[in-house]
Amino acid sequence: MSNRDFYRAFEERYRGSRELIKERLLVYLPFVLPLKELYPDGIALDIGCGRGEWLELLGDNQITAKGIDLDDGMLKASHKLNLDVMQGDGIEYLKKQDSKSITIISAFHVVEHISFEELQSLVEESLRVLKPGGILILETPNPENIRVATEHFYLDPTHIKPIPSSLLAFLPEFYGFSRTKVLKLQESKELIAQKSINLLQLLEGVSPDYAIVAQKATTQDSLEKFDEVFSKDFGLSLNSLGEKFENRILHIELKATEAERKATESETRAIEAEARTDEALYHYNAIINSKSWKITKPLRLAGDFIRWFKRGVYHWVTFSPTSRPRRVAKKILISLKYYIHTKPRLKTKLLNILDRFPKLKTRLKSIGSTDFSNHNLLEVDIYTNSEVKLSPKAKKVYSDLKKVIDLQKGNKS
Repeated sequence: MSNRDFYRAFEERYRGSRELIKERLLVYLPFVLPLKELYPDGIALDIGCGRGEWLELLGDNQITAKGIDLDDGMLKASHKLNLDVMQGDGIEYLKKQDSKSITIISAFHVVEHISFEELQSLVEESLRVLKPGGILILETPNPENIRVATEHFYLDPTHIKPIPSSLLAFLPEFYGFSRTKVLKLQESKELIAQKSINLLQLLEGVSPDYAIVAQKATTQDSLEKFDEVFSKDFGLSLNSLGEKFENRILHIELKATEAERKATESETRAIEAEARTDEALYHYNAIINSKSWKITKPLRLAGDFIRWFKRGVYHWVTFSPTSRPRRVAKKILISLKYYIHTKPRLKTKLLNILDRFPKLKTRLKSIGSTDFSNHNLLEVDIYTNSEVKLSPKAKKVYSDLKKVIDLQKGNKS
């Protein structure tokens, strides 16, 4: 591959595809389309036209355009599209043109490749050659983007040095253009909408390219056709991103302050609660150690006794389940039941009698019985002598008890 093809391959890799560049160049159409009304037969000149994306876009919008480039390898793509291009030095070609003969002069990513003296000559000659109201467009990498200024700019070995936007915008003003607009370009659209950004976005989020669009003086009526587009803001500056980054810092500080405030409030509430506890304990100790508390102690004891006595009398009179008479009677009945259980003949006679009084039988049967269903233990019906829900351990206990009872019966007989 020849050296002439190197720069074409380099641009394809690092600047972007033809379709991408054409899409990026759409931003300039509002600046040049009004010139069709002023100069229907006007001609545009693109210096350093390369693959011809701008020439093709102008042709799509019915604007006659021609291009010039030193690199014959870059012109191959333009030749394939039958664009009006030539090989040569754009500034020298410009110097040979008649005054007020061209409506649009452009140079995309050219000025960083030439000396400052050549840049001055380019701007000065453009002012001479442009028709009244004509437009000059100069696009270049933006050194305000820290990543571009320190790394990306130097990927291209033919770059000389980055040019600050303030310097490039001053040149058309100095040589007599009517007005100049700085456009920041190719920034992240998502970044524009964000209210806060991180440090990495601050370092590389500024628009990576910028352009100056300068207009030659003409009548006021003609200039007014361009007022709207010249009044618009374009792109992201370091200042605007700095504000977004400060918003992030401020947000972090506010969150930290809020967290600190909540922690302070929690600590304050804890101290207040502790103080209230201490105060309550102090009052409690003051009360129980007071003379009046000690003097009234017999009265409190008497009150406790009266309340106890009152509850006791109530339970005795009402024969409530928790009363002592009822507990004693229950205990006697339980003992009697177990005694009768050891006397089969007596037990049989009593059961025959109780059969006539089923409710009484059920009532007496429930006294002293315990539900062990939830404990998986032995439950014995003392009237039927039947086993219910016997576990292995319960069966052994029951068997041992039965042997002892049978043994006692044998000894008595």
